[in-house]
Amino acid sequence: MKSKQADDVILLKQKIIYLQSELARYKAKAYAVEDASAIQTENERLKEELEKVESKIRELMKQVEQVMAENVILKELALQSEQRYEELEKVKREKEELERKMAEFRPHAHAEEDESWFLHTLRQQNAIAKNQKSVQPLSFSSPFSFGEGSEEK
Repeated sequence: MKSKQADDVILLKQKIIYLQSELARYKAKAYAVEDASAIQTENERLKEELEKVESKIRELMKQVEQVMAENVILKELALQSEQRYEELEKVKREKEELERKMAEFRPHAHAEEDESWFLHTLRQQNAIAKNQKSVQPLSFSSPFSFGEGSEEK
């Protein structure tokens, strides 16, 4: 009986060891399932975060494209502005040159600018009358022909 009891004790010890190993295996499976659900939850969170980042990247790419388009337009406008500035400078130089030439050509221009329309017209009439007298004598019937009367006096 003692041997049977000893065999039963050994058998029970083996059963205890087996059951302990099964318990450890089930616990590992439970932890694995918990870890799997935790990993799955983390995976879903990362997917959502990835979608947010991808949408932000698409938004930033659109902004980059807009900025590049604006940059092209601004470069074109800058070029046009530079060309217009050069044209204005060229026209300004031409104007100054023409004014200088006019000043050389007409030194008495300032005196004529100060006189009234009437005096200017009178001088032109007198000049025309003098030129016509030297060519051939004409009788003026115009009220503005003061040339003959002023020369005879």
